[in-house]
Amino acid sequence: MSQTTTRTPAEAREWLERHGVTISAWARSHGFEPSIVAALLAGRTRGHWGKAHQAAIELGLRPAPGTDEVHPLAVPKMNRLHGEAR
Repeated sequence: MSQTTTRTPAEAREWLERHGVTISAWARSHGFEPSIVAALLAGRTRGHWGKAHQAAIELGLRPAPGTDEVHPLAVPKMNRLHGEAR
């Protein structure tokens, strides 16, 4: 799945079905709670935050953030001599 192409929840569900993979099996193999993945595929959540966000990216429902972006929780490296962020 390319960075710019995303799946709909129905397309993701069909993808799993085509490969004979249950929602629970996919969720467990990727380290997610099955209820989170089921909620994404049922459209009950859109995966904006936390584990649901990560699962949505891995399912192809949301694009991954750009690699050139700084993560909002990243701690800036401090210049030890001057006490300034680099």
